[in-house]
Amino acid sequence: MDNVAKEAFLDGVAKARAGDLAGATASFTEAVDREPGWAQARLNRGVAWFLAKNYPAAISDFDMVLAADPNAVDAYLNRSAARRATGDAAGADADLATAAELAPDNPVVYHSRGVIRLRSGNPAGAAADFSRTLELNPAYVVARVNRGAARIQLGDFAGAIADCNDALLAEPKNRDAAVNRATARIMLNDFAGAAKDADTIIAVDPNGIEGLYIRGVARTGLEQFRPALTDLDELIRRAPTLAAAWAARANAKYHLGDASAMADYREAFRLDAASATRVTVRLLKAQAAARPAEVLAECQKFRTRDRHDAISLARRALTRIIQNRQSDANLDINAFRKLAPGDVTILEMLITAVGGKKG
Repeated sequence: MDNVAKEAFLDGVAKARAGDLAGATASFTEAVDREPGWAQARLNRGVAWFLAKNYPAAISDFDMVLAADPNAVDAYLNRSAARRATGDAAGADADLATAAELAPDNPVVYHSRGVIRLRSGNPAGAAADFSRTLELNPAYVVARVNRGAARIQLGDFAGAIADCNDALLAEPKNRDAAVNRATARIMLNDFAGAAKDADTIIAVDPNGIEGLYIRGVARTGLEQFRPALTDLDELIRRAPTLAAAWAARANAKYHLGDASAMADYREAFRLDAASATRVTVRLLKAQAAARPAEVLAECQKFRTRDRHDAISLARRALTRIIQNRQSDANLDINAFRKLAPGDVTILEMLITAVGGKKG
């Protein structure tokens, strides 16, 4: 083999690892020009093209690799990703199926398909693929983390925590495992455990937003409202268009008696009504399950302090719906309609989310 081609190939590998995709593709091109039949050089160039989002060029290289070697599993996996990026879902699925046929004992194949299934809204299929990956390679930490994510979508929060525990035993600073475990813990109302995970996330990724969000939500669940507000203020500074942040901050502000809470709820629902609904309802359900009588008493106390407090009316109505007390909730719903007619749409979204009737 041409020595200059070898040097160009190694240079391309080094540049790709350094993130210099333009330099990498140039070096791999030199290697391919000197050795047109060198499949690995062409495969690497295809990957570099893919990372640079030049999907047609990437697919062309993968096509040529497969023309020379129809059993090149890596080329099928990479072409599948490139085809999916161009919107060719059928072609991408066909490539994954071929890869699975060629390498039924290759954990990478199943993991790749699991990732695609997870992203495309098939968590059950994804979980099955990640389980198969782990059967073939129990030390595949990323597969364990991703199965945890799939289990969260399936509502198997205990299973997700078990997967993340195993992943964190192997890699104590695995950020994604900590995020997934914290998310599952919040869904199980383990706010203390979620807050500890948030501290780990922030230590590993101090400039990220997930740790701040999780800790803010967890602190609100623990009724540590002022520390929660500190986290959520900073989160909104970093991510001003994140609806969940506005909804979470509104929750904390409400409990602190901050009159600007309603403005935060409005902004959350303006940005992303579905996300705002999830965040708001999650806290409502957690509080209704943990201390229903106290919630209703607190709503009455807040209403006594401020008769214009529409949030307490909504909170009490939704809590009563969660308790299967629709007729009692209707009184609050009707009062809310009169007090805050401009926010009725928000209340109706929340009523639907908790399985109630709009009154």
